[in-house]
Amino acid sequence: MTERFITPAPLPSAREREILNIIIEECAEVQHRACKALRFGLSEVQPGQDLTNAERLSDEIGDLGAILCLANQEGMISEDRILAAGAAKEEKLRTFMQTEKADG
Repeated sequence: MTERFITPAPLPSAREREILNIIIEECAEVQHRACKALRFGLSEVQPGQDLTNAERLSDEIGDLGAILCLANQEGMISEDRILAAGAAKEEKLRTFMQTEKADG
């Protein structure tokens, strides 16, 4: 029988669990709005709404940014690592993006 792995690290506190849950929710909302923009276009305004998909996507990304700031303030994530990872991703995007920016 295989020995079971039990983490030696402490499990997240109630506060950390709540913040992680909100991060998950906000990521899902960003994903949902990005899918709608792909399906219907960035400038489409959903019936019964006042904002375009681009505006709503921006709002969802803002919501995600707010909870990420809180996670950083509480020491759950590292702003330095986020910035370094972002810079590395920008370099990868320059290499691997399959499309060029449209003129204009």
